[in-house]
Amino acid sequence: MEHQHAEFVDTHYEALIQRVTSVMPIADKLKENGKLSWGQYSKISNATKRNKMTELLKAVKYGGPAVKSAFYEVLQEIKPDVIQELEGPSLQTANDKRVTESHHQKVATENVQDKTNRPDDIIRCNPITSIKHRSKIEELKKDSSKKKVSNIYFSRSNNYIIGSGGSGTVYLGLKEDGIEVAIKRITKDPLNSKDFENELKHLRDLKLESKNIVRYVDLAEDEDFYYLALQLCEYDMEDYMENLRQQEQKDKDNALGKIVKEMLLGLQVLHRAGVIHRDIKPRNVLIDSEKNARLADFGLSRKLEEGRSTVHTVRAGTQGWEATEILNQSEKSGYKKSSDIQVAGMLVYYILSDGKHPFGDMDREVNIKNGKYSLEHVQDIVAKDLIEWMINKEPAERLTVDEVLRHPFFWDDYSKDAVLRKLGDRPEIQNYETLAKLRNLYIEKEHTEETDQTATLTIYEAFSELKIENEKKKRDIIAIVGEDLKKLWTLFKTAKEATEGKTFSNWKLQLSEIWTDINKKLPEDVLGLLRVLRNKLVHGNVRNEFEENNIFGLFPDFFISLHRVAKELNWDY
Repeated sequence: MEHQHAEFVDTHYEALIQRVTSVMPIADKLKENGKLSWGQYSKISNATKRNKMTELLKAVKYGGPAVKSAFYEVLQEIKPDVIQELEGPSLQTANDKRVTESHHQKVATENVQDKTNRPDDIIRCNPITSIKHRSKIEELKKDSSKKKVSNIYFSRSNNYIIGSGGSGTVYLGLKEDGIEVAIKRITKDPLNSKDFENELKHLRDLKLESKNIVRYVDLAEDEDFYYLALQLCEYDMEDYMENLRQQEQKDKDNALGKIVKEMLLGLQVLHRAGVIHRDIKPRNVLIDSEKNARLADFGLSRKLEEGRSTVHTVRAGTQGWEATEILNQSEKSGYKKSSDIQVAGMLVYYILSDGKHPFGDMDREVNIKNGKYSLEHVQDIVAKDLIEWMINKEPAERLTVDEVLRHPFFWDDYSKDAVLRKLGDRPEIQNYETLAKLRNLYIEKEHTEETDQTATLTIYEAFSELKIENEKKKRDIIAIVGEDLKKLWTLFKTAKEATEGKTFSNWKLQLSEIWTDINKKLPEDVLGLLRVLRNKLVHGNVRNEFEENNIFGLFPDFFISLHRVAKELNWDY
């Protein structure tokens, strides 16, 4: 079998690149089974969406027949339709083909008879992708009570209702080509028309095409209703979390972390297109058949006018899932992207805490107004830090969605390596030992942040006392601190505040037990530690020692502090 599986990969190499779009679940399985190295996995993970499958197949091909066979088995488990599509025809014997042709003739005859009886009931074959709704879809195909509007089929029987909301009922439905859809039936009512037109506009907007946004499929209407056909998903967030409660804790945590990221990626698509969602809540995050999270329900969304950061409308949203500034306003409210961010932060906590709300159940709106929250049901301090940034009472203090997705909560070991190298290469860090000597010299001279530097000694006199003669080094130092030294004080003050009370505040003692050659002349703060870790990665070539000694786990709040310093000093990474 191993030979056949390897042959399948070789034969269908190009076709697999074209057909397999959901790559990371396959890569995750192969890495878990020891078939991909950490380096190979990182390369796949960091490739563009278009190149992920190419990188995966390169790694599979490099691994030989055993890895090819493992890939085939994982693909068969995750995407069996791809294997059926690619190998089906080649595996049919002549007899199989005759049987298949005979079957097709029989089906054709039945279809002709069926057409005579129900002319509007012919649905061309298209494979069913939904797992949860599969039996209901099969039932709907045969249901004589279903009606057809344009090229959409559905039944108004309660048996096929899969959701409901303020704007209408959602039914299980089918398109003429057999594609399963969710049919949102909306009454033709002046009260609904604006929200409906708004939702349709955003769904049709090509900028919103994303695997993390519910996909628009089609639209039909009759005298009384609009029928909005949307991509059929398996669960909303509440139902999916209930389903996950049956899983092992590690699998559950991984799944929830994935949902958090994908929900935020969906929000990023909206915000980059200038759209504010305004109704983020658990019921508006849906999970598709491939377990991707998709943001849904854009009826209350609003598009920002070009050049503006706020949209003023009547208050919208769902009680308990509104931003502080919205609750504190009356009548027309000013919605910003930061309003979405605060509510998305509430949802992140809800997901990671198994359904709890950071502002509680009792007096929730009062707590949101006052910025009174509790994160006791989340133990991960990195996750807590992310949530605190997002749910800050002050809109200006919240992260943007791009900044949220750059938070350490989403960093794997590869990302942490990259950040250490990028920030560690900054001139402030490369010259950190010298900068510390310069600062100590001025402190000895009783120079403070408020002191006029000419009252003690100039930067050039300081260079002389410290015996810094290299002209390039002098220029580098001046570029970092300025001749007035303002940036020097800011640098060390920021590093000190980010270090006090943290697990790494005595890093020299802790790391000396692992490495005897660390530079103890560096300040014992977050940036001194950054310098040491960066040098070990770049010059020491000891990446395996990082893993063996769990260096990243040794200081769980180090990357939180480093992220805060980088943000406050406007360092790009």
